[in-house]
Amino acid sequence: MTTASRRGSTRTPRLLDFAAHTELWRAFKDAGGTGFSTRAGRRARFSPVFAADGSVVPVWYGATSEAGAIFESVFHDIRPSHRERRVLPNQYVDRILAPVVTVRPLRLVDLTTDGLRAIGRSRERLIESTSRRYAWTVEQVEQLRAAAPDADGFIWVSRARDTSMSLVLYENPGRPAMIAPASKASMPLGVGPGLNVLRRLATSANIVVVVPGP
Repeated sequence: MTTASRRGSTRTPRLLDFAAHTELWRAFKDAGGTGFSTRAGRRARFSPVFAADGSVVPVWYGATSEAGAIFESVFHDIRPSHRERRVLPNQYVDRILAPVVTVRPLRLVDLTTDGLRAIGRSRERLIESTSRRYAWTVEQVEQLRAAAPDADGFIWVSRARDTSMSLVLYENPGRPAMIAPASKASMPLGVGPGLNVLRRLATSANIVVVVPGP
């Protein structure tokens, strides 16, 4: 991943080049891991975003590691300050940990320290904030996409797992596909190896995984 910083105003987003053939991970209900969402009913940190015709821009969230994908989905709402840290079966049994690979180089808005300084935004407000600020964070997305129309998405240090990077990709009409299924097998998180990965990560973070009864 190399820097492709733009010169000029400090409000101009800083772009990073993200290499093709890079492995990414997603923990979602999509077995292949490559499905883009067009849901508009519920806000996330950086979606939904609307196109000029009013349609929802398809969006994909993922991470650069298995742990990052799980912490940003199954464990997303568990904060270190919470007294009771546990996940119930309905929060993970239908999720699948799926590897994907980038099929072309991507240009991503940098939301790491240097990138946040370039646009004059704090990590606390843009990355660390709770869902109560999602209306504001989505407004920032619209501004950043307008300022960097060539960008395929954003990249930042994961809020929930700071040893991993998180990404959001936006599908743009006329541009080539960005990701494809990887050669590795996907893992359902409710059974077998996937459940083992989930439990291992939970144990390291003092999170209790509640398993379904017989």
